[in-house]
Amino acid sequence: MIAIVGGGPAALGAAIACQAHALVLERNPRPGTKLLLSGSGQCNFTNARPPEEFLNTLGAFRNWLKPAFYAFDNRAFINLLEDHGCPVFIRADKKAFPQSLKSADVLETLLRIAKSGGAEFMLNRAVQSIVREGDGFQLITADGSAIHAHQVIIAAGGASWPHTGSDGASYRFAESLGHTILKPRPALASVEIRNYAPFSKCAGISLRASLRLGKFKVEGDLLFTHKGFSGPLIIDNSWQMEAGQRMQLGLADAARFTALVVKQPRRRISSLIHELGLPQSLVQAMFEHLNIPGETTASQLKREHRELIASWLEGAEFSILKVESLATAMSDYGGVELKEINSKTMQSRLFPGLFFAGESMAYSLPSGGFSIQMAFSTGYLAGKSAMNCI
Repeated sequence: MIAIVGGGPAALGAAIACQAHALVLERNPRPGTKLLLSGSGQCNFTNARPPEEFLNTLGAFRNWLKPAFYAFDNRAFINLLEDHGCPVFIRADKKAFPQSLKSADVLETLLRIAKSGGAEFMLNRAVQSIVREGDGFQLITADGSAIHAHQVIIAAGGASWPHTGSDGASYRFAESLGHTILKPRPALASVEIRNYAPFSKCAGISLRASLRLGKFKVEGDLLFTHKGFSGPLIIDNSWQMEAGQRMQLGLADAARFTALVVKQPRRRISSLIHELGLPQSLVQAMFEHLNIPGETTASQLKREHRELIASWLEGAEFSILKVESLATAMSDYGGVELKEINSKTMQSRLFPGLFFAGESMAYSLPSGGFSIQMAFSTGYLAGKSAMNCI
């Protein structure tokens, strides 16, 4: 018997792979609580980008996750749902949703597939501890029951949104068995910015920008909020951010600004900058932040002010006051160190028969369906590998 701890996408992927050998232990009254909330209840479950493009989007974790992706890729996930009565809608940006835009349809379809294959589900069955016993493992549940399993797949999620059941239990189980745990921190999170008052009136503005964190640089869509920044550019890279860290945002073409100053000396600077594509409220906030009169014409602009504006447009520096907490962040970056897991099987390098899947492992992926896809894929690979040990 293969015990699968958890009930989200990773656990369901494992259950579908293990079929009648699977015993799924879910602490909640029903599986997939977090899945139901994904995409504001619409469930962007994968992304339909071509394989290499999909993998490249995984960034630093591309190569490590590659075996899991090819074990059950995005096309296989889409086909699985459609073949079992859940039509899929793919948007122009390649994000895939159930045609109904109801996450419950994805969950119910996956549950139906797992159960039809023979997987058994025990609900309201919180696992308290996992210990090595003989040729397998013993799992102790909250009601004092002891369950013996030859293989165990830990797929109980990470530490974000703890009210859904992702309370870090995966990490505690892994650490008790001798694995090294990377302390979890928020991922897919927004950030609050120090001394942000001038920009609070820009809440709701969305624009294309670049982000620099030390030597790391990337482009994406930036969203201004009342207290800081969000949008894919921020949340997709928030796993690398922490309070006190400085970031630089490239907001407009500084060279073009300089050229406009020379060519149109009678125009107001605020008007010239607005021509670069920045909303007027952001232009006004910039002048307040830099302490430069917005009514100044190009010919009146002091050289140091011109250089200051150009530098700011190219790399506006902000200091992070706070990253959104684990309680509300969509995901986390933490868990079992990847070097302690065989990426070709998802099996522990320390204990044969112990496998990991999904957010129990220390990786973080961008928004857009990548996290759910790879949770399911790692779960499926873990399940297939566990089956090979029987």
